[in-house]
Formats: sequence, structure tokens, C-alpha cells
Amino acid sequence: MKKNLQIICIFLLTSFSIFAQINVTFKLDMTQQTGFTTPEVNGTFNGWCGATCNPMTDANSDGIWEATIALLPGDYEYKFAYDNWVNSGEQLIPGSSCTVTNSGFTNRFLTVGSSAMVLPTVCWNSCSATCVAPPVPVTFKVDMTQQTGFTIPEVNGSFNGWCGSCNPLTDVNLDGIWETTILLAAGSYEYKFSHDNWAGQEALLQGSPCTVSAFGYTNRSLTVGNAPMNLNPVCYGLCTACNGSSSVTFKVDMSNYTGTINTGVFLNGNFNQFCGSCNPMTDANSDDIWETTMLLANDTIEYLFSVDGWSAQEQFTVEDAACTFTNNGFTNRYMLVSATTSLPAVCYESCSTCPGAGLSYFENKDVKISPNPSNGKFIITTENGIYFKNVTNVVGEEILLLNGSETSIDLEKFDSGIYFLNYISGQEIQTIRLIKN
Repeated sequence: MKKNLQIICIFLLTSFSIFAQINVTFKLDMTQQTGFTTPEVNGTFNGWCGATCNPMTDANSDGIWEATIALLPGDYEYKFAYDNWVNSGEQLIPGSSCTVTNSGFTNRFLTVGSSAMVLPTVCWNSCSATCVAPPVPVTFKVDMTQQTGFTIPEVNGSFNGWCGSCNPLTDVNLDGIWETTILLAAGSYEYKFSHDNWAGQEALLQGSPCTVSAFGYTNRSLTVGNAPMNLNPVCYGLCTACNGSSSVTFKVDMSNYTGTINTGVFLNGNFNQFCGSCNPMTDANSDDIWETTMLLANDTIEYLFSVDGWSAQEQFTVEDAACTFTNNGFTNRYMLVSATTSLPAVCYESCSTCPGAGLSYFENKDVKISPNPSNGKFIITTENGIYFKNVTNVVGEEILLLNGSETSIDLEKFDSGIYFLNYISGQEIQTIRLIKN
């Protein structure tokens, strides 16, 4: 009889241990999540019941939410949700180390043993304890009001493998501002706008404030954080908005050109994507001075003159650095568009006028600057009726406000580079380039 009692006691103890519930503590890191109130644990152990069964708490407000649930030993599936299954809970990746996929559903899995368990902290949607911010919407906008010859603009960048037409833009209200929104993870990116699956693309100016240059390419730069971004509209090919435009008359003297001109002389620049024969010039009086007038956005531009489309184009040397800028291995003419102006006629492939043709590129009938280039001190010789406004840098920022009647300008304290003297003559604002060595 004593032996039978011992067997009964052992059976009862064993049965009790089999059916005893075990405390399991779940921990969830929500520090990278927004738009929720209360996370919850849902699983096969509670019938996936939503917020009413097992809500979690964050007593110390550290972003780590917890819930302790008494479970019988065994295998379970579960996942985290919030606010009673808003957004269907976590979207876990099949095949992840902490998941199991059954009947098309991917959930976390858990094996409960015979002793209390405190599970490792995990991030929302992840098996890892190292949380990564979720991607945020970034809205890109480009102003195409200064552009022609395109159908659909697109944005290409390191975030989409420069894929061409993967991310087209739309202009729903037909205001010329095209846009698209892309989900991007936090990080740094390069991108640019193009159109019609790379049929054309921006020719961005190296050194501009919105760009980064590497491996011979100049692209826009972007740093994405943890908050949605709604980027300001930018003018196609420029770092700034299309804040107005100016009429600019370009003139080139072809009297020294030794080749044959068949279809004409053309103006090419980053404002027309160096398109070849898009902007023909004319020589109405047959004096070898070809010209054209264009409405351009007020910003810095690169340009050059070509013959018969791209059959021939200007080739510059180091000696021509006074009027040129080298960008991504290409040397082009360079200027700041800021007001309606008529540029002096320059000799083809030169910064100056052709021999005997008159004024140099750095002076006109109103103003003469000498020496130019200089070490920073410039002497001004001028006629009456000229009012000097200011000196700006290559991105249009005012660096020196003038009193209107200067006879000299001192730029010694500024870095070497290209600057612009802006003055009023009659009813027009004129610009002369200053080169500081």
C-alpha cells in the first residue's frame, strides 16, 4: 500500500508539471515607429484576439514595450500588432531566422519549456535587436517650365539603380511642376532628373551647392533622415527654383573660322542639355556675327557654340580659363544669368573679340576693367550714367554691396575664382566677369 501511494504522488507531481503554465515575457522595440498608441501580442495562444487580450506596456517610457503571458509548454506562432490590428500587424519576411510560414502567413515562432522565459528584445518587423528606421516618403519636384522637347520627366538615383523610367513624375495640375513620391530609408543618396527613359538628362554644374561629383559624374545629393521629406521644386538642371528668367542675347564672331558652315551656327548649353541643333543662331546682315536670344532661368549656365549641329564645336585651352569652366572633363563657356543682357560678340574658340573687332570679353562701351584677371584689385574706367550695384559669386550670392560710383574694387579677402560685377546702364542691368587669381 505504501508503494502504491508513492507511485500516485509521483504521477500527480508529473501531471502538475506537465500542465503548469510558464511565464513568458515578450519585449518589442518601437523606437523607430510612429503613428501607434498601444502595441499588442497576438498568437495561436490567444486566438489572435487583438488589443483586448494581451496589450503591452512601456512603464519607463524607453520605447521598449513588454507583456508577460502565462503559457503551457509547447510550440506557438505569434506576431506583434498595435491598436487592435491596425495595418494588419508586422509584415515579417519569410525565411527570416525568427519566423515560420504556414498557409501563406509568416509569423514569429516560440517554443515554451518548463521554466520562465524572458525573450530578447526585438524590433518591429525584424528578428534583430538593432532597429533600423523604416523608409519614409520623399517627394521630388522639378520645374520644367523652362524646358521643351520632353514627354515625361523621371528621377534616377542610387536608390533605384539609375534605372531610367522606373520613377516617372506627374504634373496633375499642369503648372509645370512635376513630382513623385518614393519611400527611402535613412541615408545619403545621389540623383538627377532625366526624361523619357534617359533620352535627356540634367547637365548639372560641378561645385554647385546641391551637387556632389565623383568618378566623373556630377549629380544632386540628398540626405534622408527619419521624417518624411517634401523637397522644394528645383529648376531642371539647376540647384535653385526657377525664380524668374532673363532674356540673354548671345553673339559669336565666326570670321576666324576656317571650316565650312553648311546648316548654321548653334548655341548649346546645360539649359538645353547640349542638344545640338535645338537653338540655331542667325547672321541676318552677313557680317559673320551670329546671334540668338533666349529666355533663361536666372542662374549659372555653361554653354558653347557649335557648327552644323555637333559637326564641329569650340575647343578651349588653359589660356581661355578667363571665360570658361571645366566640369566633369568638359570645358565650356560660363556665365551668371541675372538680368536681361546682350553679350558682346566673342571670337569663336576665344574669350575675346576677334583681332580688330573691338572690345574684349571683359569690357563693353560702358565699362572697362583692368587688370582682369588680377590678384583682387580691379580698376574701373567708365562713362557717365553708370550705377554699380554689387559683386556676386558664381551661385548668385551678393558678396559686396557697392555705392554706385566706384572707381575700383578690392576682392583680395575673397577666394580665387570667378565673380560678377553688376551695374545699371540705362534701363538694363549689365554684368562683367571678374577673375581673381
